[in-house]
Amino acid sequence: MSLITQIEELLQKDLPGWPAQRLLSPIKTSEYQSQTDNTQQAGVNLILYPNAQEQLEILFIKRQNNIPGDKHGGQIGFPGGKREINDSNLIETAFRETEEEIGIPADKLHLLGSLSPLFVYVSNFLVQPIVSYLDHTPNLTLQKSEVDLVIGQKLDYFISDNAVKHQDFKVRDFMMKDMPHYKLQNHILWGATAMITSEFVQIIKGLR
Repeated sequence: MSLITQIEELLQKDLPGWPAQRLLSPIKTSEYQSQTDNTQQAGVNLILYPNAQEQLEILFIKRQNNIPGDKHGGQIGFPGGKREINDSNLIETAFRETEEEIGIPADKLHLLGSLSPLFVYVSNFLVQPIVSYLDHTPNLTLQKSEVDLVIGQKLDYFISDNAVKHQDFKVRDFMMKDMPHYKLQNHILWGATAMITSEFVQIIKGLR
């Protein structure tokens, strides 16, 4: 059985959820479970694909830092965004946004399953992560108004014993002490995207 098939099967079972997400939670963990009456919905897409050496990688984007009102500008995330009125569900949202942001059509992606929703209190979004698979290294077309660059990180990196780092990190005017994060080349993966990644990593560790 291939690793992708194993991942697909595990995503149909009970998910680790909040305990796995919390491992990479930066601060105020209770806030991630306190939705408001006007919470908006979003879908994001954790994409797996083989690199040139046939090793699985996860695809991340770095958001532009000049989008008005974007509280996550300049941060590392997954392709995805706000649910639009014509989206039939959040899977469609994640696939639509993936094509708009990085140029991968939905019909090229194989849906493997979904991860646990996560409430991102700083922007008031309930985010539904999905997991999909692209069977080749992607040829991307970036929507430069929203996406600065794309980063591919080997899956094996995340399941290594020393993958999670800790350091003080200043966000806007607030210093977060001993913040858990992943290092992606010269970038820091933290916050909601790191929490989503953490849940996926815990699922993968069940295969090892």
